[in-house]
Amino acid sequence: CAAGGSFSTKCVVPRLVGGGNPCNPCNPCAASACNPCNPCAASACNPCNPCAASVCNPCNPCAAGACNPCNPCGGGAVADISPCEAAGVYECLKGEMNAAYAKSGWKSVKGYQGWLNVAKTPYQSGTHGGRYVNNYVDSHGDYRYAKYEDSGTMPLGTTLAKDSFVVKPNGKVSIGPLFVMEKMGTGFAKDSGDWRYTLIMPNGKVVGTTNGKNSKAVAFCNDCHSSVAEDQDFMMFLPEEDRK
Repeated sequence: CAAGGSFSTKCVVPRLVGGGNPCNPCNPCAASACNPCNPCAASACNPCNPCAASVCNPCNPCAAGACNPCNPCGGGAVADISPCEAAGVYECLKGEMNAAYAKSGWKSVKGYQGWLNVAKTPYQSGTHGGRYVNNYVDSHGDYRYAKYEDSGTMPLGTTLAKDSFVVKPNGKVSIGPLFVMEKMGTGFAKDSGDWRYTLIMPNGKVVGTTNGKNSKAVAFCNDCHSSVAEDQDFMMFLPEEDRK
């Protein structure tokens, strides 16, 4: 659940192969031997440690067994790579990702890689477990979504798809979940502004969907997006520097 999928056999970040830089002092989850200030260091019962064992820290967002792919440690230890490297990784992974998510049979995202992608290159998203993501929008609402904060309320049928991948410190690459938002009819779900959230894992499993099977598994999506409900129709846009 943490990595989101098995590692690709062909896609790597060459610069990092062989171990990369595990002693990065800016990495809060770096090896404790390298970073003595590491909040994920060996003292498991440190109540200030955000990755502490759940029995020690009940507010821990990375608690054991919490399969929330949006939690801050959802992607595990993720390497920091350049936009150019991220673009290269994505180009290598695209075919595998398309095949992986297609196993779900979720028709609304079929062919999503042919939609408008408003991200210049995959960028790291702290609200999606530190994974590298893209922002796709289908033809129902692409003309509005590209206005970002001025988009207004999105039209019925608009589908947003955010695919993801993880780059480990050793350069290995893993496909992450596909995060989906679909604008449904009026009255579908008042609390979510009639958006349906769906989470698809790389093995094709649909973890949950709003008003559907295991809807509680995607409740955290709306909990997060509700912070921009009134001003941005529940949509959280990518950073300005990453926009096309």
